[in-house]
Amino acid sequence: MITRVLCIIASIAICLMGYTAYLDRSLEVIEVAKIPLTIKAVPVPNQQPIARTTEFKKAPSLHWRGGIKISSPHKRFGGLSGLEVSADGRSLLAIGDKGLWFTGRLNYDLNGNLLSLTNGLLSTMRGTQGQNLIRKKDRDSESIALADNGAIYVSFERDHRILEYSAPLATTTGSIRLPREFTDIASNNRGIEALTWLTGDCLLAIPERTTTATSKQGSVIEAYLWHQQSWDKLYLEPNNNFLPTGLSSTPEGDLLLLEREFSFLEGFKTSLRFFPASEIQTALSMPDYVMRGDVLATFEGAQSIDNMEGISSRIGAKGEILIYLLSDDNLSFAQDTLLLMFELQKQRKPAGKSTAGCSKNKTAYSAALETKAF
Repeated sequence: MITRVLCIIASIAICLMGYTAYLDRSLEVIEVAKIPLTIKAVPVPNQQPIARTTEFKKAPSLHWRGGIKISSPHKRFGGLSGLEVSADGRSLLAIGDKGLWFTGRLNYDLNGNLLSLTNGLLSTMRGTQGQNLIRKKDRDSESIALADNGAIYVSFERDHRILEYSAPLATTTGSIRLPREFTDIASNNRGIEALTWLTGDCLLAIPERTTTATSKQGSVIEAYLWHQQSWDKLYLEPNNNFLPTGLSSTPEGDLLLLEREFSFLEGFKTSLRFFPASEIQTALSMPDYVMRGDVLATFEGAQSIDNMEGISSRIGAKGEILIYLLSDDNLSFAQDTLLLMFELQKQRKPAGKSTAGCSKNKTAYSAALETKAF
């Protein structure tokens, strides 16, 4: 009996080793491949009642503007995480867990609601020496940020780093060295999950974890701010058991933080937090300040919600802020690639009056983020 049990355990171990080797294999290079896409509309996700954490004169709210499920027979499609949508809403740029760029064209109905995605393209990403990122430890791209000058920043897990591309699908890159304290405590799958560009030439990076910083602060989420070739630190208050997965900066300087919670019993839950530009400026001027933000929405249940990791925002034709959320299906048949669009309903500040990112000019306005293109 004991021998039989040992044989079963050994067989399982061999299978796991074989599966691990399969996952670690080098993937074939895709120069640029046009792939067919199948699109299906999805219903409004289940939104849970929320309790406001801060006081706004008029708290922002979300309004549904459409959603789609995206699939393709191409064997490498899926696993999408980081997301950017161009200022005109027509171009989509995403990255995948397997070191791939993905681009497509977004289409809308007569009311401006999300309708479909066409012209899908896949392409292998390249490293700082021009090499194709095909090995597992090199290719685990997680988040993406579009700078004012058109440069693309991509964060990676396992081999924790941030690469700079001059443009999407570019073959030449630079890199940003991560702070030592980050690399000392980072695990393979707890790297930079959320990345965005802030007006004032700053890059904001948030890892997928909470940290006990000091007795005064307690448990916090540490955010890393790259500016003028050095790193500073900001602090965010944790949102219960949610962890960061995506980050977007609006042209008005506000921050949108996408967060995820998962359990085998309840599946995925998604939360979207809003940090007004004024709170960011407070954090920049007060080193120990902990930003709280305000929860805009919490989604749970299987309807139109999956492993939401990507987020992007832009200004719509009527001056409204439009938010896009993208799910990572982990290349699993049991999950879906979803793209959801919402309208953030809040009073918009006039140009020239917005508090902008990490700029010392507190009335600066990001015209560049309103015209971002790729």
